[in-house]
Amino acid sequence: MHSVGDRYAPRADAPAAIIVDIDGTVALATRRNVFDEARVELDEPNPAVIATVRALQAAGHAVVFCSGRTDGCRQTTLRWLQDHVGVPVAALHMRTQGDSRKDSIIKREIFDAHIRDQWRVVCVLDDRNQVVRMWRDMGLTVLQVADGDF
Repeated sequence: MHSVGDRYAPRADAPAAIIVDIDGTVALATRRNVFDEARVELDEPNPAVIATVRALQAAGHAVVFCSGRTDGCRQTTLRWLQDHVGVPVAALHMRTQGDSRKDSIIKREIFDAHIRDQWRVVCVLDDRNQVVRMWRDMGLTVLQVADGDF
């Protein structure tokens, strides 16, 4: 187990991957409240970010999605990713239903449990300032796709 504040030191022999957020990054919730997970299929694709994800995947990087969405909408989210992003999903990590802690805490725990020792993370695509700050504090390169000051 890694403690809070541990800087990321990737394993040289681990497969290369990018971490990609969903809401506000590849998916834009223009027709639903972001907390209404029953309607995630209505999200609009974010073309510039999706093109970046596709290019990085084509360059040989696995795509690991790490979302603040709950696992209650896992199947709908996977369908949306297949329909709109169209890359192999190496992993989809989501918060557990009922866990309302801050995204930065959830994603840090997901990273430590499922990503840190399994992947050589090349970069992270995310929008939310608190999460971007957390990734950068760990030493990861972040491509911040929007000003997520919320």
